[in-house]
Amino acid sequence: MFLKNKFTVEMLVVYSGNATVKMYSILGKQVMQTSFSSTGVKEISLPKLSTGMYIIQVETATGKLNKKIVLE
Repeated sequence: MFLKNKFTVEMLVVYSGNATVKMYSILGKQVMQTSFSSTGVKEISLPKLSTGMYIIQVETATGKLNKKIVLE
């Protein structure tokens, strides 16, 4: 998973089930949520957000992954 630009996160999905992506501010407030069911490269559009650090959480049936990103 990496920040493609200020408005898009790109991730390689190898899990073939449903996934939920949530984004939190560094203070813990949820600022975005989306779900998808696909494999391959997935681009997720981000809402208009202030610069700063955010945490993206990807949840599937097999577990959760948290990743910090910085919007500049």
